[in-house]
Amino acid sequence: MCILFVHVDPDPKEGQYRLVVATNRDEYYRRPAKSAYKDEETNIIGGVDMQEGREGGMWLGFRTKGIEEGKEKKHCVAILLNLAGEALENSHGRGFIVKDYLLSSMKPPDYIKEIEKDHNYSGYTFVAVELSQNEAVTYHHGNRPPVDSIYTGEHTLGFGNSPPYCPYAKVCKGRYKMLEILESGKQGDELVQELLNLLKDRTK
Repeated sequence: MCILFVHVDPDPKEGQYRLVVATNRDEYYRRPAKSAYKDEETNIIGGVDMQEGREGGMWLGFRTKGIEEGKEKKHCVAILLNLAGEALENSHGRGFIVKDYLLSSMKPPDYIKEIEKDHNYSGYTFVAVELSQNEAVTYHHGNRPPVDSIYTGEHTLGFGNSPPYCPYAKVCKGRYKMLEILESGKQGDELVQELLNLLKDRTK
């Protein structure tokens, strides 16, 4: 299953992190894709879907916004997960939701209003985190059924292939495990290994 854990702390203690993301993408190995890289033209960092008809989409990406416009810099991360259920025929590629957000100058609530107008997407959960000097905010939007959330302050969230109000056991267990990992104070490679072990948990 697709799974995502996000921890945000606007004002972390020394040695801790403002943002920690741990995520798995449940996908067929044979689906062609580019490994994560930095696109020098767009400044987006992430892997790219190369599936025929879906080329250029992405499910996880990072970009610093505001540099070209001379505005306050914002470090933006966007992730998209599929929701369980029957896929629509001839639907639009969901991976472009992430890419278009990272390229957009719109604030997440305005961007979400735009994508809500298009009903030709199979089920998805879209999560965007924006970090600026003074704040850190997580935005969530799901389309089936429509649900939106905004999280400020310190927060630890979990998402899977179901709407957030009825999470799978793996999401609930994983969220608490992530809190334990972060409270242990591990850093660097040790933290990465603990997060990888978390993602390997076989709870359904």
